[in-house]
Amino acid sequence: MTRRELERVIVTGAAQGIGLAIAQRFARDGARVAGIDVQEAAESEPDVPGVRRFVVDIADERNVARAFDDIDAWFGGPPALLCNVAATYAMVAFVDTPLEAFDRVMDVNVRGAFVCSQHAARRMARAGGGAIVNITSTESVQAFALASVYGASKAALAHLTKSMAVELARDSIMVNAVAPGAIATASLLDSLDDLPAAARHDAERTPIGRLGSPDDIVAAVCFLAYDATWMTGQTIYVDGGFLAAGLPLLPELDGTQKLPSSWFPPRADPDA
Repeated sequence: MTRRELERVIVTGAAQGIGLAIAQRFARDGARVAGIDVQEAAESEPDVPGVRRFVVDIADERNVARAFDDIDAWFGGPPALLCNVAATYAMVAFVDTPLEAFDRVMDVNVRGAFVCSQHAARRMARAGGGAIVNITSTESVQAFALASVYGASKAALAHLTKSMAVELARDSIMVNAVAPGAIATASLLDSLDDLPAAARHDAERTPIGRLGSPDDIVAAVCFLAYDATWMTGQTIYVDGGFLAAGLPLLPELDGTQKLPSSWFPPRADPDA
């Protein structure tokens, strides 16, 4: 099997976390990488040769269109790969979620990926093909408290991945998704500092026994970008086994602890 040669790559959400790791990896592999983000990269992140940053709010279609024109001029050709990583999160109870938060999450996580994929797919089709990788989440298939809008947005992106794959196959454009579990990015670690019980839950529920790293996601993206030749409309879950585990193997499962009676439904009265 021949690995694809990727000379031109676009990554959204490239200023930090998973998006930054993906952009850096393809740049190290020799690609020219257009990193799109609503913010500049952190000052602590050194510039990487081959990566050019474009400050764009992907929820604004006109700005996206201008950015793709600018990227065309810099690339001198169409993108071979688009990675839709950019996302925002609203951690709030369902009944308290303001519509402004709902709209912003959907605008970035779904509409933004939709618009960027349209612009990329048109260029890829004219060039004879390409690949699109969407970053979804395990929350696309499993509900988390205080994350109703985020989960819904990722479920929408997961379905969009399939729809795009069906329509774009005739243009030799393969569309797949990578769904991360809990990844130890700076933003997640900051939130878990205030929620240690959530961190412990994730670790204990995960058979591999640790949070993921951005590089774990990069590996899956690289497989889809370089090596997957007959695969489209699929999602790879990179979660340390989180979704597979109904119950992890925990030290306290030794049979000596009694379970609270409140965990069980009331027993039927045999004399009733």
